[in-house]
Amino acid sequence: MKGSPYCERTEPGWFAEPLNTITGLAYLVASWQAWKQLQRERWREQWDLHLLAGLIALVGVSSMLWHASGAAGLFWLDVAAVVAFAVVYWSVFLIRVPRFRLVGVGVAWLLTVAVLLLFYLFVPGAMAGTTLGYLPMLAILLAAFLLTLRIDRRLARDLVLAAALFGFALVVRGLDLVLCDWAVVGTHWLWHLLTAGLLFVLLDGLLRHVRLRETQKKSDVG
Repeated sequence: MKGSPYCERTEPGWFAEPLNTITGLAYLVASWQAWKQLQRERWREQWDLHLLAGLIALVGVSSMLWHASGAAGLFWLDVAAVVAFAVVYWSVFLIRVPRFRLVGVGVAWLLTVAVLLLFYLFVPGAMAGTTLGYLPMLAILLAAFLLTLRIDRRLARDLVLAAALFGFALVVRGLDLVLCDWAVVGTHWLWHLLTAGLLFVLLDGLLRHVRLRETQKKSDVG
């Protein structure tokens, strides 16, 4: 279809992107794998972690609806789900890992918003949903890595892995239309698989860090 944002879509209407649609299930698998690690009886203490697992599932559902339908309104639902995960993850990270208090979280968010505004103001074409529009996420991962390095080296390695997955995923996403004549179904479906793995690595590392902190706390009390 002329003007389609994805190689696989060659005509309007429902189910024109079967591969892009079905690979959205990868997010549901990532969400389920993270959810299984949570302790349901402690949901009040872990409500933020439960929320993150739920948001990964929401990313999957919204992605499948958008790619299945091609409806503009569902595109914005897809974008909103991704943004929601990013906002909640960064907030939970700041509280759970470096243990910032309210003022520290507020300062971190002010800096984050300032950097985002500068980026979107001065980088042409960096709109929501475009490949360029995702680049600031790499800067957030770098900031998270630097904050984690002296606290939890294993989590820091997870963040490096997440950044590598994300970098590769951005390349794959950008190549979708470029390689369309060569790869009939495009490469956007690989973006789904890579970013589903990315979201799982991010949440899995955070869950491991929380369990480690709780174990250390019990040891100190004992």
